[in-house]
Amino acid sequence: MAEALAIRGVRAGYGATVVLEDIELSLAERGSLAVLGRNGVGKTTLLATVMGHTTLHAGAIDYHGQPVGHLPVYERARLGIGYVPQAREIFPSLTVEENLAVSARPGHWTPERVYELFPRLAERRRHMGNHISGASSRCSPSRARWSATRRCS
Repeated sequence: MAEALAIRGVRAGYGATVVLEDIELSLAERGSLAVLGRNGVGKTTLLATVMGHTTLHAGAIDYHGQPVGHLPVYERARLGIGYVPQAREIFPSLTVEENLAVSARPGHWTPERVYELFPRLAERRRHMGNHISGASSRCSPSRARWSATRRCS
């Protein structure tokens, strides 16, 4: 299966401060990957590096075979790379459907496609943001995919 994401020899951090040293990983198309570790070992920095929020000192980041390590954040987002933090960043006074509407971006992801991918979310489309579970409120994969301008899977 083709690689959706490949990180090779990445050395990155914040300005001159290096946090990640010689990181290697790959993620197959439609695959899963867990990044585990105690506080302060660079998990968030790794995700921030993939998104383009850190200084890439060395190495390569490829997304679907395309080098993206040199691209600005907005270009990576347009390619379909998304990151949604754990925080429950929704509008509690809006419905699920309204929350998706206010975060919509131009592209292939319609509400129907998001609901097809996340049927439990579709069942809760009329529920208020403050009346759904933490997992449903984060809707993390749907929020990341929804804001992408091309299909990510």
